[in-house]
Amino acid sequence: MPHIHVEYSNNIKNIDAKQVLKALNQCLFETGHVSSALDIKSRAVCQQDWLIGLEPDETQAYVHIKLSLLSGRSIETQAEISAKLLQALQQALPTEPNMTVQMCVEVLEMSKTTYSKQLVQA
Repeated sequence: MPHIHVEYSNNIKNIDAKQVLKALNQCLFETGHVSSALDIKSRAVCQQDWLIGLEPDETQAYVHIKLSLLSGRSIETQAEISAKLLQALQQALPTEPNMTVQMCVEVLEMSKTTYSKQLVQA
């Protein structure tokens, strides 16, 4: 069920988005708070239009992770997962010369009562 959304500024040139997603999925599964790796859906989007601060500055960049989880996990569990995903991101993302990259993780809760899912097999 978990959904990982990664958004990053297009001035990060050395990113291998699929490798980053794989590292995040692996990390999330290894927390033990997800029953199956196949439940994790992740995607990455490179943002073409972005601004950090008030003026364009190519030495500034960002990677923002939104993790959507079904409701019911404690704040402590959510904080643990957030910290581990941030650490995994730091390890998976190559350093960018002469650039400051803001990395962050946001955990969002989806209501169990309104979330619907169906597996369709051909």
